[in-house]
Amino acid sequence: MSTTDKPDSHIIELSSVYFFSGPAPRAIALKDCGVPTNAPISGAFPALYGYQSKQDGFMAARAYADKNRLQFTVVDFLVELDQKQNPNMMRPDDIPNHDFISFARMSRSMMDNLQAVLHERLANEGITPSKLELAKPHLLLQQRPDLVSSLIEAPGWEHMKVIAYPAKLTISEKPLTVGIVPHSHWDSIKEASCRLNPGIRITLEPPNPTQVDSAAAGVGSPTLKDRGPRSR
Repeated sequence: MSTTDKPDSHIIELSSVYFFSGPAPRAIALKDCGVPTNAPISGAFPALYGYQSKQDGFMAARAYADKNRLQFTVVDFLVELDQKQNPNMMRPDDIPNHDFISFARMSRSMMDNLQAVLHERLANEGITPSKLELAKPHLLLQQRPDLVSSLIEAPGWEHMKVIAYPAKLTISEKPLTVGIVPHSHWDSIKEASCRLNPGIRITLEPPNPTQVDSAAAGVGSPTLKDRGPRSR
């Protein structure tokens, strides 16, 4: 069992992929490695979370790289939490005591709280979501990843270091669980390494305040944006 599987763990392990052509780069900025969601997520960095989603994501990345005559490498990094993970189903009253939350471990009352946050965001946009849409917020977020920003900004959620939920990626036909790291908590990222190419150095400079994650336009080096997976 890895440290991330233990309820008392203060570390979350996330992984992403980086596409490139030609020789492997000597250094990669982690901020350029966000997995490509089907629309950009303002103010947050998406990466793969959980063993199965990582394995499925790596297989999808390999298929994408082969199809587009690219190479790819896997970037692993650690996010340090201030509070231990909740071993139970998350309830609204638990929010102040934890800085990691997963859609897979939400109580009914927590799901109601989530629906209220999303309803308010959509109402502010002049949209009236149906009860059916709000009943399955993970499906709503798969279609509108930008709504994740409303969770990051929700009162009482500002301290969340990682939010894990099933997302649609442009490189995968099926949803994969991603962990969203708000840019405001970038300094919680303590370590990053390149699994397949240990000689590549991963740098941790923070995203620019106005930077939209690489997921908005593709992953990999800026010169490959026209060849990388695009958000739809």
